[in-house]
Amino acid sequence: MNTRTDLVKEISEIAAGMPLVRRVQLYEFALFLETHPLPAEETLEAIAADEAEWDAQFAGTSDEKLDDLIASVEAEIKEGKISPMFDDNGEFIEQK
Repeated sequence: MNTRTDLVKEISEIAAGMPLVRRVQLYEFALFLETHPLPAEETLEAIAADEAEWDAQFAGTSDEKLDDLIASVEAEIKEGKISPMFDDNGEFIEQK
């Protein structure tokens, strides 16, 4: 999966297997991404390298540290410090 055509094909195949409501969410998320473009200098290769770095960091992090991170995020959600991306019906929430 290295070319744009391959990515589009893979996304289409994934979407084809989803229920309609999930395909709508995927579409709305794609619209979100379209309106929040990546910096021009960031290539697919740079993104892949960044993801590999994240994977390595997660692999090198203890379960205890990850549990602490999860608890911290859950506390922020409970305190209302996080804005949801989708509402209870799965509809995209436009952030202004």
